[in-house]
Amino acid sequence: MKLAAVLLFAFGCLIAASAAFLPATLVDRRLAAASNGKLRLADASGTLWNGRGSITDAGGTWRVPIGWSISKRSVARGIHEVNLRPIDGAPAPEGAVVVVGDGIALRSVVLDVPAAALQSAMPAKGLAVMGGTITISSPAFAWNGAGGSGTLGARWRNARLVVADTLADLGVIDLAVTPQGAGLNGRITNTGGDVRIDGTLILSSATINVDATVTPLPATPPSIARALSALGTPDATGSVRIAWRGSLR
Repeated sequence: MKLAAVLLFAFGCLIAASAAFLPATLVDRRLAAASNGKLRLADASGTLWNGRGSITDAGGTWRVPIGWSISKRSVARGIHEVNLRPIDGAPAPEGAVVVVGDGIALRSVVLDVPAAALQSAMPAKGLAVMGGTITISSPAFAWNGAGGSGTLGARWRNARLVVADTLADLGVIDLAVTPQGAGLNGRITNTGGDVRIDGTLILSSATINVDATVTPLPATPPSIARALSALGTPDATGSVRIAWRGSLR
């Protein structure tokens, strides 16, 4: 019995030592599987527990350099806590992402994403994102598909969009998301720019719904006001409603 216990202990130590050196490239496989191949981890180095790389799309058109460490002590308790850190002198990302069962929690998270990442998810065809950076942040946020707490925000600075070959300045676009029952509800607004944007985002476990109204301002260039008709039929004020429903699976 003592020999069996010693062998089991030695085997356990071997498994633990092997796990400590699992390559960071394993993250790429998990990320690709979770996003149906839409997201990948390029240039991965280090280990699963302490690594770095760049999150990118399948075509490699944009990149987000990221470093991370995973708490082994938390994993032993059934909690997957990923601590984010900036690399290559970047100011972000930072904070912690915690996954427990079907729930996720964010603590002091800041993540900068190129606006080009929106291109593959644009709700309307014929639109092109021209620049700017989207900063995703949350001091505290938790959600498990049945309820949650806290807030999650996204700010797109220097937002530019090409509509019917016309460049539109959207100013700064803000999205504020809060848990509402089994879903997430968000409010979309903007400040500055050539148009006014006011809309909502509703996210469930399987779908995402965006409903927004884009309204020209008194100083909006006529070319942009005309280009809005490419997004939908303007009402008497020139406003255009954009409604989109997509699947997360």
